[in-house]
Amino acid sequence: MPPRLVTSESNVTRIHSNGSAHSAETDARVELARYIGQMVLDLERMSNTANLELLSYFLAMARAEADSIANLPAQAKPERDAQTQAPYHAE
Repeated sequence: MPPRLVTSESNVTRIHSNGSAHSAETDARVELARYIGQMVLDLERMSNTANLELLSYFLAMARAEADSIANLPAQAKPERDAQTQAPYHAE
């Protein structure tokens, strides 16, 4: 069953079939965290290619935080970690 919408003055909340509430604001926050995580992954690749170890470390921390906020499933994280080892190629 698709989620039903419950409206309030300030927000729209989706009530899922399992009874949990999920706001549109939360959806936007999660999508933004995913986008930032992907951008940071690209920067992390560039810093790895240039052997900028400390910068790579900080970018990896930022990516881990974005993944945490985005609630990426555990199986997606090793895939992304492997991507950081791929060399960056400027177009």
